[in-house]
Amino acid sequence: MATEMNDLLDLLKDIPAGAWVAISEKRHVVLAFGTDAKAVADEAHAKGEDLPLIVRVPEHSMAMFF
Repeated sequence: MATEMNDLLDLLKDIPAGAWVAISEKRHVVLAFGTDAKAVADEAHAKGEDLPLIVRVPEHSMAMFF
């Protein structure tokens, strides 16, 4: 699990705070990001991803627990 969390944090490091992000199902690639969650999901679907992970980059650093 720790490796996966580090991978996710690495993917999000260059994405602006507050942005919505679509990540491939296996979390290896950022497919799209922007200010509108639906537009981000639509772009991911247009790129062939059936079930993208949609997350929002937090405004502030914070711990995440799953």
